[in-house]
Amino acid sequence: MRKAAVFGLSVVLVFLLASAGAAVYPEKNIQGLIMWGAGGGTDNFARAVTPLVEQKLGQTIILQNKTGASGAVATTLAVNSPADGYTLLYGAENPANYRVLGLSPLSFHDLQPVVIAVEGAVVICVNPDTPYKTMQELVEAAKGEKKIRMATSGVGGLPYVAGAMMKNIHGTDFNYIQFDGDGPGATAVMGGHADVMPLALSTSVEYMRAGRLRGLAVLTTKRVPQLPEVPAITEIYPEYAQYLPWGPFYGVFVKKGTPDDIVAKLSEAFTQAMAEPRFEEYVKNSGGFKNGATGEEAVQFLEKFESTASWLIYNAGGAKKSPAEFNIPEPKK
Repeated sequence: MRKAAVFGLSVVLVFLLASAGAAVYPEKNIQGLIMWGAGGGTDNFARAVTPLVEQKLGQTIILQNKTGASGAVATTLAVNSPADGYTLLYGAENPANYRVLGLSPLSFHDLQPVVIAVEGAVVICVNPDTPYKTMQELVEAAKGEKKIRMATSGVGGLPYVAGAMMKNIHGTDFNYIQFDGDGPGATAVMGGHADVMPLALSTSVEYMRAGRLRGLAVLTTKRVPQLPEVPAITEIYPEYAQYLPWGPFYGVFVKKGTPDDIVAKLSEAFTQAMAEPRFEEYVKNSGGFKNGATGEEAVQFLEKFESTASWLIYNAGGAKKSPAEFNIPEPKK
């Protein structure tokens, strides 16, 4: 009887200690890993939202750009960290494609979403000094020889998947040049070191307004208010509708297995931060729109994106493995 009482008391103490630990989270600074380089869409998002989140949590989030392998370097660091909420991954859509591309055995299934924060549109951008004034001119020139240089952020990145979409529909073939994220890629296009790059609206909109990039089409079914003069792709090529809506997104993740109450506290902090006028202004200026999904809603969002992107790459001949090997269902048409 006495042993049972002691055992019961021990269980209660363990539970209380665990609860107390979660209640005081965070007790120290948090590490924030940004999977892409400075100046890109993921970096801009992280630096816009983090100061607001720090106010909610009462701790500093130390941001570090950990680039490489289409974001797999940062993803690996996050997955190899303790599941304690002290390492955040500020990421984009890339882990959805790692497995089919053979870049990494990791995927979003190894992470727990804190929040899917912002979605955006993709703009096909060219250097204004190129002869391509319309999307049709670019498409026709890209059929045949690989003479047009397309800047990408690496295999599986947003520009790569957009290129796969173009190949599926038009049979285009580009000379792909890899850069360390959207920011460096956009700089290369503006500097004449590449000709074209599909870019997130959040990365490219100010460059286009300044005349440093020319937008040929937005990969949407309707024009976006930030660039009313740039046509939606379905105005020119209706067949793109089968892949839309599709585009970049930015979110925050922790290692899978992080305690639910810690994930909930982080989700609440980011949700509150995203309601602040400063963040609303960032979203407006960046050309994106808030998503805000957390919990199971965020998981379902990631699964749908993975299905669309991985099968798109596979059907374009860019995958090393079939999505079916990983039980990724084909998207419904």
